[in-house]
Amino acid sequence: MKTNAKQRVEDASDQLPVEGRHRAVIAGVRPEVEDGRFPIKRTVGDTVEVEADIFADGHDVLRCVLLYRHETEQEWSETEMKPSVNDLWRGTFPVSEMGFYRY
Repeated sequence: MKTNAKQRVEDASDQLPVEGRHRAVIAGVRPEVEDGRFPIKRTVGDTVEVEADIFADGHDVLRCVLLYRHETEQEWSETEMKPSVNDLWRGTFPVSEMGFYRY
């Protein structure tokens, strides 16, 4: 599913509280090599499984989506991430062509 992720992020940032509190935290995004300094390696046909620690203050229900795109694409694709154990969430995307992917 294609989405205009940049616009969604801009729209969401307009709704943030002025005092700068962050209610949701996304940390420990994996896989990564040297804090994203080097790309992970996969081959065409593989599936990249992305994990992240996601939590928020309070008791609100969370929803998380994984945005990804190939280096030649302008639009981001989106897939739902599923909660695993504790604050760990998982999502996957397919490697359909050679090159670099951003997520």
